[in-house]
Amino acid sequence: MRKTTCSVQSEEICSDCKIKEELKCRFNQKDLFFFMGSAFIFMIPAVIGVILSSYGWWLIGWFAFWFIFFEFWEIRILCSHCPFYAEDVKTIHCIANYGSVKLWKYHPEPMNKSEKIQLMIGFLIFGGYPLLFMMIGGQWVWFIISLAAVGFFFFRLIITTCNKCVNFSCPLNRVPKNLVDEYLKQNPAMREDWEKVGYKLD
Repeated sequence: MRKTTCSVQSEEICSDCKIKEELKCRFNQKDLFFFMGSAFIFMIPAVIGVILSSYGWWLIGWFAFWFIFFEFWEIRILCSHCPFYAEDVKTIHCIANYGSVKLWKYHPEPMNKSEKIQLMIGFLIFGGYPLLFMMIGGQWVWFIISLAAVGFFFFRLIITTCNKCVNFSCPLNRVPKNLVDEYLKQNPAMREDWEKVGYKLD
């Protein structure tokens, strides 16, 4: 059975889909711009706050972590499980990590517990790194602005994207089970791998 998904096949197959309006199951540039814009709302004040804290050189470590985490680590533990990753191309076409090189094979099965923990640790490091230097440097105004911005980013992400995202096993995913089941029914190869690890359709 070919390991692919309807999300990366021709849109012609979507004509009779009952759930296409309920999920972000096709790549959309507007969703990508929305995600990137929300991320910069946090990153810009974070950079300013660290620089004003006199720890600007430490941003090199933050950017290095950003590159390693989002281009290598997260790609394996999160993105390789996503239906968008099944596309037969060398880079990812999705609403978050668009353009990242696909160094790992596609994993249709859901994320395991270890991968979920690693993902949350990665998010905490990415969000907490600049906040730590702002605390040390006493830049409390920029600390509060950056903390509010990262909170806003994840809050907005959860209520506008995670409730429709087809990477169903992500710990932030909020798609109702009935929609997950319906998507899996339309993607038998993915369904098979999910059922192998104990998932049951209603």
